[in-house]
Amino acid sequence: MHKYRWSDLEYVLTVAATGSVAAAARELGVNHTTVLRRVHAFEETINLRLFERLRSGYRPTTEGGLFLDAARAIESTLADLERKVAGSDTALSGLVSVTSTDSIVPMFVDALAAFQSRHPSVVVDVRVANVHLNLDRRESDIAIRASNNPPAHLVGRQVCELRFGVYARPDLIGGNGGRAMEQWPWVGMEMPLAGSSAGEWMVKNVPAESIGFQSNSFMTIRDLAVSGAGFAMLPRHLGDREPRLVRVGGLGRMPASGLWLLSHEDMLRSPRVRAATDFLYRGLRAKRAAFEGTGAG
Repeated sequence: MHKYRWSDLEYVLTVAATGSVAAAARELGVNHTTVLRRVHAFEETINLRLFERLRSGYRPTTEGGLFLDAARAIESTLADLERKVAGSDTALSGLVSVTSTDSIVPMFVDALAAFQSRHPSVVVDVRVANVHLNLDRRESDIAIRASNNPPAHLVGRQVCELRFGVYARPDLIGGNGGRAMEQWPWVGMEMPLAGSSAGEWMVKNVPAESIGFQSNSFMTIRDLAVSGAGFAMLPRHLGDREPRLVRVGGLGRMPASGLWLLSHEDMLRSPRVRAATDFLYRGLRAKRAAFEGTGAG
């Protein structure tokens, strides 16, 4: 019987999910060589070639695909067990992890500080990621996400709406006053932002040839707009608070998403996770006017 190193399996599954060693290395926070070594070691252990090494990336072999399906099922079962064990912990101590994007995290760090001050035996792990971490696999206990369709299997509360607007420097607005919006210079979005409601608005309203810069971070998009790189679609809580930018009016209906506080049902049985979600909800709800842009723009 093979003695598997389950830590190696994590590398194998990440390569399978991302389709390349380089992408897996980025996701795991290790170097390219480490991923290659761990995948090769696992293949040697089970005496099975899991992947075809193609120029376009790594593709599971027929036998490898069958093995990976079974491994994913095992991983899911173990993650389910881990959540149930963690959720049954009745102590208001230990680790609680919270994830959100780089543009939303600054809006709730004060709530987390108040929570940790009230419960000093809890360690708060803040995970900043513009891609969605997997709550089923306990990559995080709590997620704060902008979405109009949050996953149905997660338990969540909608805090408010996250509304967007178009922003630019006043001199750029003045210099483009006589031109159609489609002719303005723009800062665009890469995935995952391109798949948001704001990204969909950009696709419908801004031609690709008008985009001179693009980014996968609203913080960077804001900084590019401040530099004068172009007009930018931004969350209002980010754009309205930047004094060097002005929100542009008269562009019709702007996109919006729900701002959700999400967790897995198993984890909400944990007192520390439930207490943290309550603090976060109150803290975020207090910022509703900023998220919805109901102040002066």
